[in-house]
Amino acid sequence: LQVNRMWDNPTVNSSAQRMGDVYMLNMYGGLARHPAITQDGETLVACHEMAHHLGGAPKIGFIMNNWAPNEGQSDYAANLTCMRLMFSDPASLDFTRPQAVDPVAQKACSKVYKNPEEAALCLRVASAGLSVTALFKALHNETTDAAFDTPDPKKVDTTYDSHPGTQCRLDTYFQGALCAKPVSEELSDADPVPGTCTAAQGFKAGLRPRCWYKPTPAEQ
Repeated sequence: LQVNRMWDNPTVNSSAQRMGDVYMLNMYGGLARHPAITQDGETLVACHEMAHHLGGAPKIGFIMNNWAPNEGQSDYAANLTCMRLMFSDPASLDFTRPQAVDPVAQKACSKVYKNPEEAALCLRVASAGLSVTALFKALHNETTDAAFDTPDPKKVDTTYDSHPGTQCRLDTYFQGALCAKPVSEELSDADPVPGTCTAAQGFKAGLRPRCWYKPTPAEQ
């Protein structure tokens, strides 16, 4: 794993690359310094790029060797696995976090996770998405904030590989946080079901949003 920390680069972006056996994360200072980005938000950005390497199916078909999970899956897996691992570490307690607790996210997390520590972790992971989607709103010159109680109603006919819309991405971060699968359950490069929440398994929360994802027959 190679993390390229390009603090002096003004690019408001991040990216993942592979060169042979080297997995790279390119983290640019322009994004890290953006006023919308908190430390938790920057962690989510890094986890999204890490999920392009390790986030499982569905993959982006047009990338050489089909190595990269698509954008929606990278958003979902970032909160499903990476963010939980990062913020379950006691050292992460010194990081900054949002001052206001979102009541919608708090209620949803408390409903899924009966253990108070797990509910708090869910809330923190979900709340990081508010920072990142505030960035998307600014970059796209949008006028409406993405919110946990205004989910994107769109339903795709086929899974969308590129970046979903801002509200759809917040929905995806939220559902990744609400999926109560153990982090230890590995994701699959070929099958989108292992390690994720699906309706066929009886889950009501934590499902990938239909605004970018078309479930396979095995999931329905």
